[in-house]
Amino acid sequence: MKSKQINKKEPYYVTGNNLETMPPEQTLQKARNEKFLKALQTLAERDPEGFSNVAPELIKRSVWNWRGADPFFAERLSNWIDTAHKWSDFKEILPKEAHLPRKKTFEAFSFENLPKQYGGFLEHLSQRFEGDYTRWDASKRDQFTILGMLALEGKEGVRQGRLIHHLGLDSTGSVGLPGSNAIRAAKIALSRSAKPLQLWAPATGNGSERLHAFDDSNLADLVARFVLNQQAAILLPPVYTLEG
Repeated sequence: MKSKQINKKEPYYVTGNNLETMPPEQTLQKARNEKFLKALQTLAERDPEGFSNVAPELIKRSVWNWRGADPFFAERLSNWIDTAHKWSDFKEILPKEAHLPRKKTFEAFSFENLPKQYGGFLEHLSQRFEGDYTRWDASKRDQFTILGMLALEGKEGVRQGRLIHHLGLDSTGSVGLPGSNAIRAAKIALSRSAKPLQLWAPATGNGSERLHAFDDSNLADLVARFVLNQQAAILLPPVYTLEG
């Protein structure tokens, strides 16, 4: 049986369970890109302001070269460059399916056959968020928005920077203090109304990277279906739909 010879002086990568020699052109491209990345890192360190000015255009040109015309992703990219980079990495905005926005679907909500342990809290939410949402005060709008965004993401959670941005509190010039206070107040109020349920998982991280999430994925799913059935769902990011 013939055995494949591998030149140990050449770089290689793993494919499945086999070691394969990297084609020479890929080796050269990989080495060149590593040098370019180091050069960009050096420029960012030596001239932070100048690099911040040219980096967005470089990213946009690279994306255009890679994906061509993609209006949906172009909008997400612009949003990331402007604000979302504060709380998310670039790879997080890349669509899993080319040219298609991510959609989450949830079953329609009904109070019938609700699990007993969740019924009281959902009834409270129904009373709390009834009426014309355009006449709600700021605290009620914040509570609904935070409750909805966190429920829709379940135990995966939402970065604090994204929550603050969607609440419209990221341009106050107070280093995020009004936004973080609004989130804290809303979570405390909702947590009290959910007792004896444990509504929130412990938040982790700091600043705009701080992650907020539901503690119970089943409860999060029920709350997500509830909020999407409300007229006030218009206050939430438009990337979710109901089934049936």
